Amino acid sequence: MSADANPKSETTQECKEQELCTQCLAGNRPGNTFCRECGAPLTSYAATGPFESLFAEGHVYRKATEQPRRFIVVLGIWLIFGSLALSGVTMILLSRRGGSAVEVILGLGLLAISLFLIAKTTKNYCKRQVPTAEVNS
Repeated sequence: MSADANPKSETTQECKEQELCTQCLAGNRPGNTFCRECGAPLTSYAATGPFESLFAEGHVYRKATEQPRRFIVVLGIWLIFGSLALSGVTMILLSRRGGSAVEVILGLGLLAISLFLIAKTTKNYCKRQVPTAEVNS
């Protein structure tokens, strides 16, 4: 009798077991590669696999943009996307000398996306709540 009860309790326990995300502490099914809530990689394969590394890198940019904790992160976003914004302005200016409308549209797109990400990161950094440990230090 007890042999029949053990497999049922093990399957019930397997359904209840969840892997916690290290970033947001959301519960995920065992075997998931990425968190269902925040998209953070849950396994080392998710961060190193060729296709999966694209999603892992996207998570890094999303986290840096949405929750910047240090000024160096904001500075990095400014450097990365500031150079893209400068490239967009350069495309727009060079296309005025005989370029096509496609170049102007691409330049405007680069400029708009870059400025949006810079503004969002800077705003989120300024609105963040400073922990009391940082205030006392």
